Amino acid sequence: MTPRKKEFRLLTMHGVVRPRARSKARLRNDLYMVGAVKLMYSQKLHVDVRLIGYEVPLQSGKPRGKCIDLFGYDAEHNPYIIELKTGGSKKRLPNVIQQINDYESMLIPLLGDIEKEIKEKLFLDEFKLKRNVKKIILASREYYEENPWKPFKKGDILFCYFHGKQNVDKIVEKATGETIVSLSIHNKP
Repeated sequence: MTPRKKEFRLLTMHGVVRPRARSKARLRNDLYMVGAVKLMYSQKLHVDVRLIGYEVPLQSGKPRGKCIDLFGYDAEHNPYIIELKTGGSKKRLPNVIQQINDYESMLIPLLGDIEKEIKEKLFLDEFKLKRNVKKIILASREYYEENPWKPFKKGDILFCYFHGKQNVDKIVEKATGETIVSLSIHNKP
């Protein structure tokens, strides 16, 4: 595997912008276009994550290599890897955990190159990501019904789902002002 050193496709739209309705790709793109998610640790404690990339490639020389579903950072500049799973996904939770951990190990050596791209695109002279990568598996409640998270709750991955009865269909069309998508966390630290 050749690690990518540039062109992480951050802060831009690429590929099929409006995939078919109710698909994982549509949800991913819609979340990216909204621009942020709110991790709800409690009613008063939350962390906002700015989304700056989707299908972020980690390899060079492959048209369809390893890609992070959603990538962002919080106010303290902690980077976030978000792996999406829909209720119909056949990928078992232990495999998804391995996948996101593999992405983390691939991402850490690339953070300097990612910082450089962010600085160039946002015209920031001083921008530095922390090296403490946060990991989220964002899945529907149906996915977690088929893939229990409790045996894995002690790890460093947050198992999230959409807060309350939030309807994420047509999320971009419904977005107004400072819309942010709230996520509940099964395994709150």
